[in-house]
Amino acid sequence: MKKISPKILPITLFTLSIGCFVLGLINPILHSSMFLGLKTQDIYLFGSVEYFYEEGEWFIGSILLIFTFIFPILKYIVVFSKIIEKNFKGSRLLDVFIEIINKWAMLDVFVVALIIINMKMSSIIIVSKLQIGTTYFAASVILLMTCSLYLKYQTKQIT
Repeated sequence: MKKISPKILPITLFTLSIGCFVLGLINPILHSSMFLGLKTQDIYLFGSVEYFYEEGEWFIGSILLIFTFIFPILKYIVVFSKIIEKNFKGSRLLDVFIEIINKWAMLDVFVVALIIINMKMSSIIIVSKLQIGTTYFAASVILLMTCSLYLKYQTKQIT
């Protein structure tokens, strides 16, 4: 009987997470209907960043940009380097940075909630429904956190 590689689980989690992340970005996170359905709009994560910047909400737009795009991409790079067991210059500093980011991982969920609340409050006659992009984005966060924790646990077992 063949022994299954211990890398199968983290590679699977990582691949699924990237897939969900991309699907979360290209699919709408929210569908809004205004004025009894006369005006409808699909809201995407990146479109939300643009919206906040256009409205002069630099702080919220920056938080959304950092925690929805920049930090996850950095974390994907670090987790990938751990999966292939490749250390690069400054990888220890990046590990510490990722540990700090992990403590803020739920901010991703908060940011999506913030978008929903903002869109709901923009009009009295508005109906908003969550779309599949929200589910994909949430799944990518959970899968990447699980992969990261698995790799951390696996490393501690070896040492």
